[in-house]
Amino acid sequence: MGTVASQEFQIRAVKPEDMNSVSELENACFKDPFPSYFLSQLADANPDTFLVALDRGRIVGYAVVDDWTDHQHLVSIAVHPDSRRKGIGQALLDNLTERLHDGPLRLELRKSNRSALGLYLKNEFHQIGFAHSYYTDGEDAIQMEKAIRKKLEVLTPA
Repeated sequence: MGTVASQEFQIRAVKPEDMNSVSELENACFKDPFPSYFLSQLADANPDTFLVALDRGRIVGYAVVDDWTDHQHLVSIAVHPDSRRKGIGQALLDNLTERLHDGPLRLELRKSNRSALGLYLKNEFHQIGFAHSYYTDGEDAIQMEKAIRKKLEVLTPA
């Protein structure tokens, strides 16, 4: 799949030269950011489901899904604080969902992250659990899941 343009931003698969910007974005968005080597490992392992959002050539968001044995796992969605509330997180989630195979998509999010919770509830995720002291600062995580089901193409005889 190529680049998807939406309003003033584009979404495309991550490239190796994007990783410094992705790491800077991670540090700007999270209290306990993933280290750059881990983000690079995710990019190498998930070339089709590690996406970046660009606004005028600048990376302002990213999202990555990792394929686990029994489910697909939404590892992270991050949108730069200056670029939030513009539909970038939704566009990343929509584009990722199109690339996934049928089955469960799971994630964890901070209990305090109300904007992310709203995004996921709006997109038909539901709570499946709760992880006490999940994050390094002791905050709990809400565990969520959504069933991915691709629409079947109806074939008609010629």
